[in-house]
Amino acid sequence: MIGTAGGYAVAATLLASGAGHLRAPAALPAALRAHGLLPAPVVVAAAVTAAELGLGGAAAVGLLGGPGPRVALAGFAALLALLAAYAAWVVRRRRGGPCGCSRADLPMTGWVGARAAALAALALAGAATAGPVPPAAELPVVLLAAAALACLLWQLPAALHDPATPGGAR
Repeated sequence: MIGTAGGYAVAATLLASGAGHLRAPAALPAALRAHGLLPAPVVVAAAVTAAELGLGGAAAVGLLGGPGPRVALAGFAALLALLAAYAAWVVRRRRGGPCGCSRADLPMTGWVGARAAALAALALAGAATAGPVPPAAELPVVLLAAAALACLLWQLPAALHDPATPGGAR
């Protein structure tokens, strides 16, 4: 049940992230420009948004009973591992700038990478244990656990952001 809830949490988080990037299409390219580490920030941002929405949709459909949730969740794990590594790279090089999440005022800190790593671990757990849709009696519990987990992980960098500290992390 933990792997299934983790799978739903990851799918929901990345679908929400992709929707946020669609809603504010200039935020992610601006963040990538501020970091100054990647070429073609607009192309990278478009690819990331497409991956979030494409994999999120595939995982959501798969988790609802269609084929391929393991593949979608494994793809999520790879995407999130790349994000965790990128966040570590930005923080290590002290580039600063926003994280590029849906909140433009949140700086890139190690907690953004920690959230990505935690979501990657959940995606791997979901990929390893993905199976049929939970029985009707268990589905509400799984969905509530997934929603709580997704909300907690999404808020992790904001909760641990301290504007009074250099670099913004506690």
